[in-house]
Amino acid sequence: MDEHHAMIGTQPATTRQQTSKMDLSRSIVVACPDARPPAYELVAGLSEKGWLSQFLTGYYHKPHLVNSLLPKMGRRGRSFLNQLERRQIAGLDTGQVQSFGNYDASIRLENWLANRRPGLRARLARNRTERFDRQMARSIPRLKAQGARSALFFSDVGSVHAMAEARRNGLKVVLSMVTGHVDEEMEILERERLREPSFFPVYLGDGRLDLDELQWLHHRRRLDLAQADLVLVPSEHIAKLVRERSHVPANRVRVIPYAADPDRFRPRSSTSQNSKNGTCRFLFAGGITQRKGLSDLLKAWAIVRRPGWSLSLVGAAPNAAESLVPKDDPSINLLGKVAYGDMPKVMAEHDLFLFPSLFEGSAVVCYEALASGLPVITTPQAGSVVRDGLEGRICEAADHKSLSAAMMDLGTDPELRARMSESARLRALDHTWDHYRERVMQALEDVADMSFREIGPLPRQGPK
Repeated sequence: MDEHHAMIGTQPATTRQQTSKMDLSRSIVVACPDARPPAYELVAGLSEKGWLSQFLTGYYHKPHLVNSLLPKMGRRGRSFLNQLERRQIAGLDTGQVQSFGNYDASIRLENWLANRRPGLRARLARNRTERFDRQMARSIPRLKAQGARSALFFSDVGSVHAMAEARRNGLKVVLSMVTGHVDEEMEILERERLREPSFFPVYLGDGRLDLDELQWLHHRRRLDLAQADLVLVPSEHIAKLVRERSHVPANRVRVIPYAADPDRFRPRSSTSQNSKNGTCRFLFAGGITQRKGLSDLLKAWAIVRRPGWSLSLVGAAPNAAESLVPKDDPSINLLGKVAYGDMPKVMAEHDLFLFPSLFEGSAVVCYEALASGLPVITTPQAGSVVRDGLEGRICEAADHKSLSAAMMDLGTDPELRARMSESARLRALDHTWDHYRERVMQALEDVADMSFREIGPLPRQGPK
């Protein structure tokens, strides 16, 4: 899941009512300013088990007058209410949420300034992150006095102040690392600048690549790793880099993949005739950017396309990409942004999912494709749970020939796709959000039972 871009087709958690009282030996603070599914799902699970001390976040929707007024404003009002309701967790006591709404207000202003005043936008973004970090830090002593024992921070949010305050107060510090490794990101940027000069301007889509801001973020991410007693990562690819590049001991790194909702994302009810008459429908969903492998995807498609095959691109296309994506190719369908509720239907209408990402944490959209019964062709950097030859193919990143070969193999073999489709669905059933919650809570229980001596000394980290 990329930390700066919305994930297509994801959803916040819904959970059962809290069933047990607070377990003070497992009282955990969770800090994440946005509504990314791993955070909301974890908070839901901790609340249900009675382990949640407090959820520190940005805007959190609490039912009030707006719930009755917005539906009366017509379609737009109902749509806006649906967006707000995605910022709440069913069954969670709102007294366990401390929200800082100025975080989201700042993001809206930053987005408005993105192309007007990029320098000012960057300063506001830093101030927003720093402010949230300090606000959380001020809450830590109170939460410690109320019985908090551990604090789990998502990447970047508590790097300077809140993590340090948690350690000063004797809390175990857990990092949920949602990004790839900083060293790998810099290597990829340098390679892409030389490899794909025409696509490099859309590495982040319409977002401006600010190297000073990126260096600042990288410093925070190194501080995250330096202060964490336990690091949760979503893929083996990231775990290897954390151990080798940041020298974090193996016993302090735990791989916990993300998940999808298999009740919401389902395979189509019957085998489509399209799979039997030589057609194949390929789907990509995510930001249409170079970071997601846009140039490799288009080059591979130019090699493999044939009559009856189509490529659908879901996501917002940056303005600069208009000259890069062929407009005169009827086999390419630019679907644009797809509504949250429509993504399962879109998934089920396709035969193969493509995600040739260059740099990722772990893309939830790949889990959703598996749950939809789609074989997935992706890269190690995507951080998926796809196994090469079972649920799809793993290709080398930045290698359109490897990608096109995999697309050709699966595109021309409907029987192979059918076998992989069954495997994809079964794989997704082993990676539901219930599994994710259980795995994270087991890790939190393990670190709560460890003494600081058992955890060992923290590695030395600093800005590079």
